[in-house]
Amino acid sequence: MGDPQYQTDLYFGRNRVNNEPVSEAEFQAFVDTVVTPRFQDGLTVYDANGQHRLESGELIHEQTKVLVLLHDGSAARSADIDTIHEEYKGQFDQESVPRIDSLPCVAF
Repeated sequence: MGDPQYQTDLYFGRNRVNNEPVSEAEFQAFVDTVVTPRFQDGLTVYDANGQHRLESGELIHEQTKVLVLLHDGSAARSADIDTIHEEYKGQFDQESVPRIDSLPCVAF
């Protein structure tokens, strides 16, 4: 069956205003320096195609990286995720980074 664990999915859009999209190398460096130190036991990243509406009303289609984290749901883990979220927005000039939290049962 598995044990309950928290799962957080973060959706990182790669488009930037007045700049080239976030490159694979830039994203990997972000994972290496910002994410991995906080989630050393493991994580999953996969590519997706996303779309969203900007505050201006414009509909944007963009390449997206989805980060999946399994964790204990503690306040410390949530704070780590908030830091990752804010770091990406700041480093790559993003308006938002959607976050989804769920409680699946996980077995290894």
